[in-house]
Amino acid sequence: AYVTVAHLFFRDVATNAPALPFLPDWLYNRVFPQKRDQGLTALGREVVEAMVDEGILIDITHMRSQSIRDVFGLLDERDPAKEIPVIATHMAYRFGGLEYCFDDDTIRAVAERGGVLGCILCQHYITSGLPGNAKSFQDSVGALCRHIDKIHELTGTVENIGIGSDLDGYIKPALPGLQHMGLMAELEQELRSRYGGVDAEKICSGNALR
Repeated sequence: AYVTVAHLFFRDVATNAPALPFLPDWLYNRVFPQKRDQGLTALGREVVEAMVDEGILIDITHMRSQSIRDVFGLLDERDPAKEIPVIATHMAYRFGGLEYCFDDDTIRAVAERGGVLGCILCQHYITSGLPGNAKSFQDSVGALCRHIDKIHELTGTVENIGIGSDLDGYIKPALPGLQHMGLMAELEQELRSRYGGVDAEKICSGNALR
């Protein structure tokens, strides 16, 4: 099992990054203010400690940077050997300035713990910082692969990359050609042609199953 500890709005557990595609970050932060230096609250630390005790995976998706740092700091105290994995079920690399998307340090920290980074299929996050919006299936795959390739560049492996679609979540509009699960077979075929069968299998399912 896993728990997404922060999600959309602050609930006195962990501060969250703006994640409403129709609201720019500055407006979200004005409407839903959070303390700048706060990450995990006392309750949030208890939650993460309990998840470690019970063998429940920590999903750092939606967390603000300070909350993410707090999670890894707590884990490093409990598990200096870095045997406990951390996951991000639906994320993107920060090519643009969106706080929701992950920076280099966060991606490396997840990889160091053998976790998985699931690339979201939301146009808002996947195309942020890249030229133009995706208008076709091929555009969508190209933009998605920019994130896959960046994670590979930072970690030196495909062992920590997954597809974390968030389909039926708050990701409207989804990437063209990837709006529902019936289109995932076409995505898998594209990934096989780009990365080969072995690596594509890891990205599509193997890493998450591991």
